[in-house]
Amino acid sequence: MNFIDYREKLGIGFNDEEKFKYLKTIIFNVITPDSGYDTYFFMSAREYFDFCNLTGSELHSNLLGDSYRSHSTERFSDCVNILRDHSYVFSDFLLYYVSLANSLPAKNGNRCDRVFMRNLLTGKLEESRIPYEVMKVDDEFFVFPKGAKELDDALVSEPLEWLKDYPQARKTFCIALKQYADGQYIRDTADNFRKALETFLQEYLGNGKNLETNKAKLCNQLGQNGVNPEFCGLLQTLLNTYKNINDKYVKHNDAIDEKLLEFIMYQTGVFIRMIISVK
Repeated sequence: MNFIDYREKLGIGFNDEEKFKYLKTIIFNVITPDSGYDTYFFMSAREYFDFCNLTGSELHSNLLGDSYRSHSTERFSDCVNILRDHSYVFSDFLLYYVSLANSLPAKNGNRCDRVFMRNLLTGKLEESRIPYEVMKVDDEFFVFPKGAKELDDALVSEPLEWLKDYPQARKTFCIALKQYADGQYIRDTADNFRKALETFLQEYLGNGKNLETNKAKLCNQLGQNGVNPEFCGLLQTLLNTYKNINDKYVKHNDAIDEKLLEFIMYQTGVFIRMIISVK
């Protein structure tokens, strides 16, 4: 039985702060270079520089030797210490951890790499019972707060996977998801979700028209291909509502209510899923 589950069974469950402390501890137990873990915690000078530059952290010039083996473990250890210095707040810890992981090579055997760091975080989040999902975008990854699992799987993870055939829409959808994951409940985030849907329809229909024009073209095309008229009518009504919400609550406000932004995010996934499923 999982340690946290066992504690809860005994009536001594963890609160959120204790779960975060547990997560940090078990991750640092693994990525400390002399932990004895069956992985080589090496880092090149270029990777070390990239991490420090990305996070605005001061680097040690004596660790920038030309030789790959020279100071390779010390460089990684210094990055772990930087991560420790920014591990008092959960969001800061995630930010620096993901930055460290994305500074490493995508995959490099039994050396600590991006895949190892992603899998480590995924497993430890689950073990700590912290409701965040690690999402992969191209070769990099970011951390996304979970809602209802059924919604996240159907309306975030799957549309992201299906959008591989629509690269511009996928890119914009990823930008919006990252902004949402970073807690940027602002107009720009909501607009990127709308833009992702608009771009998806442009790629799907093969034109450069706006959302308002393409919603009618989409329903006409679906109807010509034998899609049930009631479905087309429902889709057009939902698209009208989606556009009206964006026009009324997004265009004229810098800050967006978190629940409204969550609705826009999921509704974007609904449309993408509906249209690709019909196709």
